[in-house]
Amino acid sequence: MPITLFEQIVESLPTAVFAKETESFRFVFWNGFSGKLFGYSKDEVLNKTDYDIFPAELADRYRQNDIKVLETRELLDIPEEISHSASGESIILHRREIPIYDEEGSTCYLLVISEDITEQKNAHDSLTIANEAWQDTLGILRESQSKLIEAQKMASLGGLVAGIAHEINTPIGIGVTAASLLDQKISEFQQLYNSAKMKRSDLEKFLDTVAQSGSIISSNLDRAADLVRGFKQVAVDQSSEEKRVFALVPYLEDVILSLRPKLKRLKHNTKIVGDKAIEVESYPGAFSQIATNFIMNSIIHAYDDEDEGNIVFETHLDGREVTVEYTDDGRGIPPENLTKIFEPFFTTKRGDGGSGLGMHIVYNLVTQKLGGSINCESTVGIGTKFTLKLPIANFK
Repeated sequence: MPITLFEQIVESLPTAVFAKETESFRFVFWNGFSGKLFGYSKDEVLNKTDYDIFPAELADRYRQNDIKVLETRELLDIPEEISHSASGESIILHRREIPIYDEEGSTCYLLVISEDITEQKNAHDSLTIANEAWQDTLGILRESQSKLIEAQKMASLGGLVAGIAHEINTPIGIGVTAASLLDQKISEFQQLYNSAKMKRSDLEKFLDTVAQSGSIISSNLDRAADLVRGFKQVAVDQSSEEKRVFALVPYLEDVILSLRPKLKRLKHNTKIVGDKAIEVESYPGAFSQIATNFIMNSIIHAYDDEDEGNIVFETHLDGREVTVEYTDDGRGIPPENLTKIFEPFFTTKRGDGGSGLGMHIVYNLVTQKLGGSINCESTVGIGTKFTLKLPIANFK
């Protein structure tokens, strides 16, 4: 290849290329882009050293690099080096210094290739800063999300406590009434006995009253004990993060029982369909929160207060997955909202107490806590169905 053509190629490269001879370290070649990058023309550079052109501190560094290449006889690669142009502007360079040998193997020239990476470096630094800010923001969002989930847990727990007081009042009240009646009948029986006027029929009537009252007291205390047991387990699970084995359908029944005070004033029918023998090894608190959010979402969004709706949980095993389907026959979700329902703070009931967090929390619990997937189908005027698919790994 003719030398003139080679020089033309190097001259036109969009990279600074220059050369120094090794005895005096004077510049013997300086291509066009070197002049553009550093701000010095060929006339200002050729036959001069770094000390004639650059500040002493910078020239010292370049001379140290030259000596290192001469001593090692190897390529010196500096991925990031700060230099300065004639105007004093800082430049970030990727610098490579290469020894050039003569026919006898002696180093006769030092070839330097300097690539301007200022824009890339600044862009990289900006991206790093932006990424750090994003990571910080993500951390804050995750912390906020955890606090929101915890707040909703506590709100649910508060509602559960109120539900216990309301629901347990009925059997306890009936039991107290029966006990009061029994106390009265015992007092009357004692008076009759003391009067020595008691007949066989009086004794039989008293014994019948005792039997009836005892039966009423016993059955209602059993009912109260069942309520306390169900409420207690749901309450413990809502405030706990522990995994345990539990029967899925009976547990959902307990959750619905805990919501009875909210459901009682409405006309909705709630049903659970599935094999009661299906046991799961998972996080019952997450299931409780998911079921509660589903039902409350239907109450708030799917029905008007006077509606009589049908709410159904259906569970079944599908190979290595368990499927939980939740359906309501409410007003349905418009297509334009269907893709947004799992987004945080999306709600169509902002003015009516909706936070827009219920379905977002459900999505996170299903996909992150339980490691499953969730899908929603809905037809306006027909109803909505949520399908949860959960890995068999957590199930027995």
